Amino acid sequence: MMEISVKRLAGRLLLTAGLAVFVFRYRRELWSVVTVFALAGAFCVMLAPLCARLERRGLKPGTAAGLSLLLLLFGIGLAFSAFIPYLVTHSVGLIRRITPTMNSLLGRASEMLAQFGVHIEPTGELTRLLASSMSSLTARLARGGVAFAAQAGRLTFSIVLAYYFLCERQLILGHMLLLLPLRWRTAFLEAMQGCGNAVMSYLCGVLKTSAFVGGATFLGLMLLGVRDALLLGLFMGVFELLPYVGPILASIPILLSTLPQGLYPSLLALALVIAVQQVEGSFVSPYFTASSTSIDPLTAVVSVFVLGSLFGLWGILLAVPLAVTARSLLWSIRQSRLQMSR
Repeated sequence: MMEISVKRLAGRLLLTAGLAVFVFRYRRELWSVVTVFALAGAFCVMLAPLCARLERRGLKPGTAAGLSLLLLLFGIGLAFSAFIPYLVTHSVGLIRRITPTMNSLLGRASEMLAQFGVHIEPTGELTRLLASSMSSLTARLARGGVAFAAQAGRLTFSIVLAYYFLCERQLILGHMLLLLPLRWRTAFLEAMQGCGNAVMSYLCGVLKTSAFVGGATFLGLMLLGVRDALLLGLFMGVFELLPYVGPILASIPILLSTLPQGLYPSLLALALVIAVQQVEGSFVSPYFTASSTSIDPLTAVVSVFVLGSLFGLWGILLAVPLAVTARSLLWSIRQSRLQMSR
């Protein structure tokens, strides 16, 4: 009997080691597969309420799923067609306007450092540096055409996969329940429902908060007479999606675009940004975000730092939603254990 248990243990260890070697050897390919399925799952979770509503109106599951995806793609295409030309043209103009300001700031910084014995050799004007950066970026994009095609292929396949997920979501959920022991199924359903509600509530709150910050910044900058107030307000609204880091990054072009008008307009613009952020943090965000989906600031900062260090921009963007999901999942497991112990 002891020999059989030892053999089973050795077999499990060998299987685990082989699986670890396989995952490490094909980690990039497996990461691509996981990314496609995760994106398809995100589309499915996001469109499931709309799809269920269309089914209750009498549409078949396939028709409802296809119509939901078409509405999503139409909304994305409409947003891009409406804002991308404006963003491109006005962003180029904004870069041209802030280039002299950045050159002046760099020159003054070099003079201040020279007083302390630190001499920086001039490497050319900022315009030339930007031009060289753009040319290198263009070359990289040209070399990365195959990679871009692969990303587009993954996105297309994830949309197709999301269609089948939406059509068969009840069947998929049933098969997932069959893989679990009977006593865990109720807890699993409650945990998944809690996680879905928490994430959707958080995302709705974040989008509403982002819209408020962008709109308030646009109105304030327009009243101050700042050029391209709409573009700068859009930047602030989009970068608001990045916790803690986004508002700081979005305030830089606002300051650079107002510095040529003088110190007083720049201070007013900075005061406007700070005031909008204070109103957002004290009133708007608590109003739009339910208490069940709010995250302690320390938890949010640690999540952003850890996941941002590991996964870059995507880590920063997904840090707080993942923290909300993990907290909701742990709370559901705890409640299920308490109910089972009674």
